[in-house]
Amino acid sequence: MICTITTLQSQPKPLFFSLLDTGNLLLVHADYTKTSAPRRLNDLSNPPKANDVLKPKLIVQNRKSLLDPSIVKEALERKRRYAFINVWRSIDAKNTVKNPPLACVDATTTTIDELRMFKIHYNDRVGENYFISPPAASGRREHGWYYYPEMTMDEVILLKQWDSRGAVACGAHSDGEEKNGEKNGGEDKTSTFTIHSAFTDPSYGNDAPPRKSIEVRCVVIWDEP
Repeated sequence: MICTITTLQSQPKPLFFSLLDTGNLLLVHADYTKTSAPRRLNDLSNPPKANDVLKPKLIVQNRKSLLDPSIVKEALERKRRYAFINVWRSIDAKNTVKNPPLACVDATTTTIDELRMFKIHYNDRVGENYFISPPAASGRREHGWYYYPEMTMDEVILLKQWDSRGAVACGAHSDGEEKNGEKNGGEDKTSTFTIHSAFTDPSYGNDAPPRKSIEVRCVVIWDEP
């Protein structure tokens, strides 16, 4: 698991400074790509690099890697299903989340040709995320968005950052596209990832309390593909 604590100001900064100071805040994005998701899973089965936050704990526990290399190998060979899932919640016991809240895109309203890959250069590795552009085809419906207003510390959002069973991960043009003769992986309509962003909610003024939140990334590996 990878843990990040984020404390935000009431007045969101311009995009460029927000990205530098506190991560992907006011930026519509997905955390992994078709290249970076399996690569990151493989990284976690190898000895930790300098940028891995769990490196000190693994050293104390005398462990060579966070994940079992044999299980990861099976997942990368599609013998097991795997996913990266973030657990996002407020850590403010006094105030509900007002600005900026977190919003998520309906996966069935996006397509591959709307995604733009960008690279994040760390000291010892290169990550990849997706930006998303406006709907590509004229006359096509706009992206659908969802968010939970005024979340409390007792509520959480599970953000699926990558799912190897998702339609896009399996080669479809979108998470709403038919693949192998079935609609989006069958009745469960499995999405590949959650495109998300913080945003300024006009319902609240500049005096809204600053958001305080925590995000923990979990790796989930199933026994079956």
